[in-house]
Order: sequence, then structure tokens, then C-alpha cells
Amino acid sequence: MRTIVLDGEQMTDRGQTHDYLAERLALPDFYGRNLDALHDCLSEIAQPTRLVLYRIAAIVERLGPYGLTLLRVLRESARQNPLLVIVLNHGETWPE
Repeated sequence: MRTIVLDGEQMTDRGQTHDYLAERLALPDFYGRNLDALHDCLSEIAQPTRLVLYRIAAIVERLGPYGLTLLRVLRESARQNPLLVIVLNHGETWPE
């Protein structure tokens, strides 16, 4: 299984967040750098992949409602794609 670590501290604003995700997830050049495009790409992952999320509170702190929506997109993508698993760093919980 491929494992990709995502660090919430690296997601400082929307543009930088999508640049970071594109790099870490090796998204295609045509990735639209928005949450709909992210969901589409994650839904199409064809090999077993584990996303390990660190410092998710930083995502919410820095990106506000957009960060919460990003986290929802990650969770929903994992629900829809059985090859995608999301793991939170030990002790972290999903924001409500």
C-alpha cells in the first residue's frame, strides 16, 4: 500500500494548499486546484493508498471553513473509494 503523509502545517492558504496536495499526491497536470477536482482525483485512485494526516487543527485554523470543507472532501472521497484510507495522527480527531 502506498502511504502519503500530509502535514496540516504546510497548508497555509488555498493556493498553497492545492500546490502542496498536487505535489504530495502526485496529481495530474490537469488537476483544477479546487475541492471538486480534488474529490474527482481521489475518487479515481486505482491503487491502495493510505493518507496519513498530521496537524489537522492547523488546516482548520489557517483555512477556516475552507479547511473544514477540505477535510470533508477527504473523508467523503475515502468513503467512496475503497482503495483510499485516511488515518489521523495518533490522538487527533476529526473536527465537527
